[in-house]
Amino acid sequence: MSKDYISPYMSEWMRDKEESPVVMSSRIRLARNLENHVHPLMFPSEQDGFRVINEVQDALPDLSIQRLDTMDQQSKYKLVAKHLISPELIRQPASAVLLNDDESLSVMVNEEDHIRIQAMGNDLSLKSLFEKASHLDDELDKAVDISFDEHLGYLTTCPTNIGTGMRASVMLHLPGLSIMKRMNRIAQTINRFGFTIRGIYGEGSQVYGHIYQISNQLTLGKNEEAIIESLTEVVQQIINEELQIRERLNEHNHTETLDRVYRSLGILKYSRLISMEEASLRLSEVKLGIDLGYIELKDFKFNELMIAIQSPFLLDEEDERTVNEKRADILREHIV
Repeated sequence: MSKDYISPYMSEWMRDKEESPVVMSSRIRLARNLENHVHPLMFPSEQDGFRVINEVQDALPDLSIQRLDTMDQQSKYKLVAKHLISPELIRQPASAVLLNDDESLSVMVNEEDHIRIQAMGNDLSLKSLFEKASHLDDELDKAVDISFDEHLGYLTTCPTNIGTGMRASVMLHLPGLSIMKRMNRIAQTINRFGFTIRGIYGEGSQVYGHIYQISNQLTLGKNEEAIIESLTEVVQQIINEELQIRERLNEHNHTETLDRVYRSLGILKYSRLISMEEASLRLSEVKLGIDLGYIELKDFKFNELMIAIQSPFLLDEEDERTVNEKRADILREHIV
């Protein structure tokens, strides 16, 4: 099996960097709706959804479009695994996603709202991502009528998105805080300030590999710049606490941490069957070991492997191996 096996599964924007110890990615999402159209969850027929898709496509001609009604289920879930669409978009009968060349910009059409613009990056660059998302928003505004109220701001299907319609989020790798069971306390603390912690695919999703998504909950009462500034401060505090915990694990729990890392390394190197849950946990602990300087692995790419081991990329009717077998094979090939 070639080492290039995992390359097609990463968007270009995700691959173009050296992996950091904590920050995996950032995202700005803007929710918008069109005037004179009922919201997607209330479409009388699929044709209403297709009319919205055509309007958005005409407004953003520089982006390529993928209509989900023309795709098989496996291909749709690949887009979810790459964070280009949400699981909810798949359930809509008339939906689409528009993408730029490196897939750092995506526009979901007919999810909960008519339009959800996403700008994604591989560091803590929320301000520049907001500028990119705002540019697309401006292009849309020139071509279509967006639902907006002078007092409430952008009108959205869910009341929690009214106002700016913006959700800013940062994906963090937090094995230290997870191991020391600090995540519940952090979640309770930041919740009081209008922020929340979710799993790898947002609201209601499972936590894999000690990866958490930190985002704002409030979109009304603050402008976009203030939300981004507050979230950046919160994220920086979490990063600092994670790094302090790692130092403590290294100094005061050195043998236990070393044992944890090498056990996970051994499992990844020699397993013949492995589930997504266990694989992500073991990858996370090996990444912790690399960051602490315990082990060196040539070309270890945590972000890429976390995507490559997901089921949508492993299903193949012509391959008799189970998903758990193929996942173990990929990991053995890359953990050298």
